[in-house]
Amino acid sequence: MFTHGFIFAAFLALVEGKLKILQFTDFHLDVDYSEAKGSRSSKCHASNGTKSDKLGPYGDYICDSPLKLVQSAIDAASQTVPNPEFIFWTGDSIPHISDYDEAYVLNSIKLITDAIKQKYPKNVLPAFGNHDYAPADALPDHECPIYAKVYEMWKDWIGPSAKATFLKGAYYAYKMNANTTVLVLNTNLYYKPNKAIPEFINPDDPADQFAFMENILTTAESDGRTVHVIAHIAPGVFEKTPNFSWMVPRYNQRLINITVKYAKTIGWMIFGHHHSDTFHIIKDPKSALPVQLYLMAPAITPWFSTLPGAGANNPSIRVFEYEPKTNVLLDVKTYYANLDELNQKGSVTGVWKLEYSMAEEYKIAEVNAATMNQVLESIKHDRSLLDKYIEYNSVRWNVTTPYGKFWAAQVCSIEFPDYEGYDKCMKNPPPMPGSSNLLLPSVPAVFIAVLFSVVFALNILIVL
Repeated sequence: MFTHGFIFAAFLALVEGKLKILQFTDFHLDVDYSEAKGSRSSKCHASNGTKSDKLGPYGDYICDSPLKLVQSAIDAASQTVPNPEFIFWTGDSIPHISDYDEAYVLNSIKLITDAIKQKYPKNVLPAFGNHDYAPADALPDHECPIYAKVYEMWKDWIGPSAKATFLKGAYYAYKMNANTTVLVLNTNLYYKPNKAIPEFINPDDPADQFAFMENILTTAESDGRTVHVIAHIAPGVFEKTPNFSWMVPRYNQRLINITVKYAKTIGWMIFGHHHSDTFHIIKDPKSALPVQLYLMAPAITPWFSTLPGAGANNPSIRVFEYEPKTNVLLDVKTYYANLDELNQKGSVTGVWKLEYSMAEEYKIAEVNAATMNQVLESIKHDRSLLDKYIEYNSVRWNVTTPYGKFWAAQVCSIEFPDYEGYDKCMKNPPPMPGSSNLLLPSVPAVFIAVLFSVVFALNILIVL
């Protein structure tokens, strides 16, 4: 049953009008995907010139996105949201392969940039992903050719005011309107696998991004303006794999501290990288109250990760609906395509569809830290809601209930993006709703993870 608040929010949106933001994340375009001759054991690339596996034209759950899937997602978005206020593109254009060069990176980014521009020529705010460099996970904290050349591709979108910081570290601020700024960060600098970290010019503040972030937020705070934050990698721990964190600890904590300090000035915080659908609650350590929310969108690529508990996902895009005067986020909707169905029908119409609405499924009036903290508490106690969350977490791919440490990893990652809090939670996790046996892992999940790990361990990278 809908609450009075939900009904009021819906009425308010109807009366005053609501705007939409579209998010693309984790395309991971693989230009060498071969439907005709591809082999799953070689990342769906041609193997010895002969076809060895039955692959679909729009992709395979084991591999990254063919160009057809990238175009299908963009076409579906243009039909669903033909005129979004803005598009947030949160990175990772390059596939999970090795031994590629700068030219490969630039070509892949250009292919996706051109495809988006055909449907959305303006109001696109792109961010770098950790794979968007040669080699992957080696993003520097200083000027470099890739930053400069990608800026030339994106300058019509992000403008000349972004040039200096983009060239320095692939981050920038964009004035969305008179009352709102979007801060587009390069959080890949803080990623633990980043090979450039030992060579950082300023390891305390790589590319001076923290200082820039705080300067933008301090000014906005004094002016009464809102700042939305988007980036590829969010602080915190991967919800599907126990004890698998993304960032160097000191960088992770510093981002959380900034989030808490400027929680009232920051509007939305939107990320990708996980390939899955989840969220993190940021609490003020003094009051223990929820003050901010990290929203991680699932990927367009269906790629199977061999990280324990991870797996694949169906391709998806995300739409944010908000009230423009207040920047209140009214709803977050995820649209998806069942990859098997997409391969069979080969048509956007009727295949890409609404997966779910947060406002409707979670019965909340707004999507913010307080309401999503209520959702978290309900997930801890309501098995039916937990089942919904798990279904959406993998975008309806191989929906399997997580038990034992995999249940703990889900709930602890949502509530504790700080590593100390997460570790304490994992040692003493809340009991799983509707289960008397917390210790047994899911048999189907373990079987599938082991199976794919054995078959593809030599050919598939396990990092995202």
